[in-house]
Amino acid sequence: MKTRKERRAEARMNRTKFQPKYNGSAPKTYEKMYGVGYERFNTKYVTIKEALKK
Repeated sequence: MKTRKERRAEARMNRTKFQPKYNGSAPKTYEKMYGVGYERFNTKYVTIKEALKK
């Protein structure tokens, strides 16, 4: 199996659109994968444990 880098280079040489592989499913967000959200704050990632309700 070729690496992502090799597949990208091959797509460029063949002038075709690069199609990433996700093992048969769509890419998952961080929240779906780990059950918590995250947000970027002052160049650091901060974990959000619960949402504020207004």
